Amino acid sequence: MGLKRQRPPEAKQQRGPAEGAPARGEGPPGTRSVYFSGPGGRPARLGTEFFDQPAVPLARALLGQVLVRRLSDGTELRGRVVETEAYLGPEDAAAHSRGGRQTARNRGMFMQPGTLYVYLIYGLYFCMNVSSQGAGACVLLRALEPLEGQEAMRQLRSTLRRGSAGRTLKDRELCSGPSKLCQAMAIDKGFDQRDLAADEAVWLEQGPPEPGELAVVAAPRVGIGQAGEWALKPLRFYVRGSPWVSVVDRAAEQNGQA
Repeated sequence: MGLKRQRPPEAKQQRGPAEGAPARGEGPPGTRSVYFSGPGGRPARLGTEFFDQPAVPLARALLGQVLVRRLSDGTELRGRVVETEAYLGPEDAAAHSRGGRQTARNRGMFMQPGTLYVYLIYGLYFCMNVSSQGAGACVLLRALEPLEGQEAMRQLRSTLRRGSAGRTLKDRELCSGPSKLCQAMAIDKGFDQRDLAADEAVWLEQGPPEPGELAVVAAPRVGIGQAGEWALKPLRFYVRGSPWVSVVDRAAEQNGQA
């Protein structure tokens, strides 16, 4: 298969901002991001060229970037990506595109880089992936460090989660897993096949500067025990020492996998 360059004609049209909605980054008072207040103005929105790279480099490059979700009332939620998983396409036994099969469900994996692939697991929870270079390849977003809109995230999680009724979620529990992330950011199947480089309700921004290079751990992916040798490949990446990561792999850290 060739590389994904064009979106297929049946792809969904991108939804524009609601009529009368505030411009991106200019929600109701108190919701404007601190990142917009610096001398450099708004941070750079990541475009198609950022996503147009193979799944493993993209999974690493996404660490430290900021996922933004603009709600219908203009409130913006932000979270820094701290954990990802790469899925390499048809040869990857753990990928939904294994064997090169294309279905209505996984079509986003075969669309242009930066397209969202959102799917339902266990009939209850959503997971959010970003298509990369290569047919059927993508990156799963596994965890975020909440930066802005934590109270809104808490309300969204409390409304959607099962169990632990009445218990207030700590910040570290808001986005520490792929389904938690989707609940906290109000991501559902309606976001499937949207273009992160163009959508007005969800996008990625260049993350704030780091004092040094991120220490990245490469570890086996989570929850794919039936994938044979692919279950052991170090295709999950996370920021070492981050308290926001969903699963810490001590063995991978001790082995110095990076």
